[in-house]
Amino acid sequence: MQRLKIIKLVPLFLLAVFVAGCAKKNERQAKDGVEQKTLVRYATSAGNLPISFGIKKGYFAEQGLEVKIVTITGGVEAVTAAAAGEADLGGMGSPVLVGAVAGVPITIIGSPPANGQHFILVSKPQYKSFAELKGKPVSPGAPGQGTIQAFNVIAKAKGFKPSDFQYVNAGTSANALAALQAGKVEAVITSEIVGVKAEIEGFGKILEHAADYFGHYQHSFIFATNSFIKEKPEAVRGFLAAYRKTVEYLKVHPDEAIQFAVKELQQDEVPFRKVNEKEIPTWDTSGRIDFAGTEHAIKILKDLGDIDPNSKITAQQIVDEQFLPK
Repeated sequence: MQRLKIIKLVPLFLLAVFVAGCAKKNERQAKDGVEQKTLVRYATSAGNLPISFGIKKGYFAEQGLEVKIVTITGGVEAVTAAAAGEADLGGMGSPVLVGAVAGVPITIIGSPPANGQHFILVSKPQYKSFAELKGKPVSPGAPGQGTIQAFNVIAKAKGFKPSDFQYVNAGTSANALAALQAGKVEAVITSEIVGVKAEIEGFGKILEHAADYFGHYQHSFIFATNSFIKEKPEAVRGFLAAYRKTVEYLKVHPDEAIQFAVKELQQDEVPFRKVNEKEIPTWDTSGRIDFAGTEHAIKILKDLGDIDPNSKITAQQIVDEQFLPK
């Protein structure tokens, strides 16, 4: 009789456990009627258009994600944040490649819509050639950053070496531009938007485009930490699906993209519009990695000494495209 009671109680016990489990799950998923989302900490610079727009539009939320922007000033900081456990994903330039090759536990999972080399050299208006900057104070950025790599590649192509210039680290693009305007440096490496602003306002001149010296080169990447990939692969997949939806929308609606950047991201409308009215319609929305361009980037970074020249790591070993939407 006692055994019979136990047998009858077991299904009831299991049912109770199941119901309690469901209740806890529902409590986790819905608190005050709001579904609980997977947190994704994304390392990028302030004003990242696709990420900010995708968050605002709710595209990441549709994938069950809450994306929190971890604001950093450059690729070195993005890789450092990932290594320190402060970011799960990120999007930045060549320091991501340097970090992945060096063994930082990150994997490249996709590409932003404009992944080429976009840095430009902006000097004071009186300079007519790069050679005139020899011996002058210039701000190419911090060690390891894509800006200083760009300056060094241009300098090498022109027959100069870093010691031919007075390197001044003026900080972020905005600070470097202020240093140029104040006369503290004679030239800076910065973004095209900042360079156009300097020309419009009359205190700067675009002297060189880094893209003219890099050849077939992929500069920017989206990465995820290996631990996040292992623990939350569906979140990685969902992130890239939402990211693609965002860039596809922005590409079809460039004016809305520009207005969003001006109003929400405090971009200066005239230079931002001048650059992006041409660029946004050319975006590649696939998210695919340019393997030939990435291999060439590895070669260039070896030549610069940012990657160990003896390294045998290839692009195929540090890239995983399985999470990209089909």
